[in-house]
Amino acid sequence: MADKAKEIIFVTLHLTDGGAERVTSELTNEWIRQGHKVIIVQLVPDMFTNSYAMSDKVEYINFPHESNKALRNLNWVRGMIRILKEHPNATALSFAKTTIYVLGLAEPFVKNRIVMSERNDPYTTPKTWMRRQIRDRAFERADACVLQTTGARDYFPKKVRRKSVVIPNPINATLPEPYEGVRDKRIIAAGRLHPQKNFPMLIRAFAMLHNDFPDYQLVIYGRGALEEELRKLADSLGVGDFVSLPGFTDQLYEEMRTCALYVSSSDYEGMSNSMLEALAMGVPSVVTDCPSGGAKAVIRNNENGILVPVGDAQKMYEGMKKVLSDPAFAEKISKESAKLKDKLSVEKIAAKWLRVL
Repeated sequence: MADKAKEIIFVTLHLTDGGAERVTSELTNEWIRQGHKVIIVQLVPDMFTNSYAMSDKVEYINFPHESNKALRNLNWVRGMIRILKEHPNATALSFAKTTIYVLGLAEPFVKNRIVMSERNDPYTTPKTWMRRQIRDRAFERADACVLQTTGARDYFPKKVRRKSVVIPNPINATLPEPYEGVRDKRIIAAGRLHPQKNFPMLIRAFAMLHNDFPDYQLVIYGRGALEEELRKLADSLGVGDFVSLPGFTDQLYEEMRTCALYVSSSDYEGMSNSMLEALAMGVPSVVTDCPSGGAKAVIRNNENGILVPVGDAQKMYEGMKKVLSDPAFAEKISKESAKLKDKLSVEKIAAKWLRVL
């Protein structure tokens, strides 16, 4: 039981299978285990089903569906003000997206502590300049801001940086221990099938690798609009039978644990959860050194993983080939990367968050 129980209100659009939602579930479950109270407010609760296991002690407040956009936005702000006034001692926490706009508009009317966090590369998301400006003004209204990397923090003006803290993502306490047997001939990637992840570059790199290692498979876990485009690309490169897109899985740990290689080809990221989990399980990893620096924050190139330039299929191919060609090197980076499990344990990361909240 916590010495002094806190009340935390997580404001989210919905709890689907994204990285921010994963961190929401990890922190929520840990805080509840410590005796704190967590309320999750979902603005669009029926958009997707919840993808991560949550404590049965979580209290949910779900906004009703409203098809009229203007009325919906007004109801969100009014409803948020009402909820916060009903919980005056609670800290409200938002992981960006639409929810920070709602909290930013509610802030002048409440006395609650407001904490906002950007979970992606702030230079790139949101996509439009206007939305980024609205996000930045909302951050100026927050009592504290949390960023995943120093690169993300440095995007913001001094007014925001002065009240910002850098906290990396937590690593799930239930991660399997590193695998010590002969690894499967599978290369795994995971993430939304979205342009940000640049899976076309990865498939092109894999097509090169296929000439050297024809018995390896590339498996990309995730859902998204680009699925058919990726299948067609793999077919056109002659590797359609060796590239699999099975969708979302709730068994990603088990799938990654025994694979030969984890890869991330993103053009930009906050801090990838699947990357952290692969590293902590000792899976040899090749990752793009993308903004806002999440990979570089945890990977020491050629010591506990391999960093490659963004968008460079040739370098991605060379990195993958290096791991598969040199078992001693693969074992070395595997043992080094597994040390992250303790450094970024959910207990340690949740404690850092509590100091901000």
